[in-house]
Amino acid sequence: MPELPEVETIRRDLIKLVVGKKVLDIKTDSPKQVKPSLAIVKKAIVGASIKKIERRAKLLQIFFSNNRVLIIHLKLTGRLLVREAGAVEDKWQHVVLFLSGNKELRFTDLRKFGWVKLLKDQNELEEILSGFGPEPLNDLDFNKFKEILASTARAIKVLLMDQKKISGIGNIYACDALLLAKIHPEKKAKELKEVEAKRLFTAVEKVLKAGIKYRGASDQYYLDALGHKGSYQDHFLAYGRAGEKCFKCDGIIDKMKLGGRGTYFCPKCQKK
Repeated sequence: MPELPEVETIRRDLIKLVVGKKVLDIKTDSPKQVKPSLAIVKKAIVGASIKKIERRAKLLQIFFSNNRVLIIHLKLTGRLLVREAGAVEDKWQHVVLFLSGNKELRFTDLRKFGWVKLLKDQNELEEILSGFGPEPLNDLDFNKFKEILASTARAIKVLLMDQKKISGIGNIYACDALLLAKIHPEKKAKELKEVEAKRLFTAVEKVLKAGIKYRGASDQYYLDALGHKGSYQDHFLAYGRAGEKCFKCDGIIDKMKLGGRGTYFCPKCQKK
């Protein structure tokens, strides 16, 4: 699933490529992915221009000149691609916004878990966003981070991925941040000492910034808005490196299941 760096990369691309464009039409061959319905969305946004694009955690928000808002969640395999009008259809293409300037904004999704949703009003947007925890690189400071850690005995890796507690971090960046901070993924969050909490807070920011710098991780389905791969997968610290040598010591990266997710760590430098 695209995480904060991937969705932020897409957001920045879309700002350059589609802000100011007018919506001429919208079509889909997968009606369940357009909420509440294609007809309602079409009536609301056709004729309006894209005013701005924002992001919270892994959720994109498209604001229109008529004050309507679309939110988009890519889920596991979703992509948002900007193409020239009439270009060859993309693989797994299911929703298309036809835009002025001979552009198309295409939502492609192999698994069809992602969705595009028209909100009723600003109150609905605020209600949805209130369900997310503070976000690294934005409104999560160290004092709040310590409070979140102290509030639970759950494994630190599981906590980092809980979007209600801390938003935007997924499996890739949680694994890499924990290795960088030398903290075992199963360690109870409330048992982290202040020096460990500080290392982890710094590590989370560092790996997320690296993810943005390298335009996301394309180890599976992710592509940016122009259809290009990111390169953070070439800089993984722990994620996906089972059996390989740890970059921080002479240990070997191991893999286990934690919270239902494959979790990569170095048993030598991430001791329980």
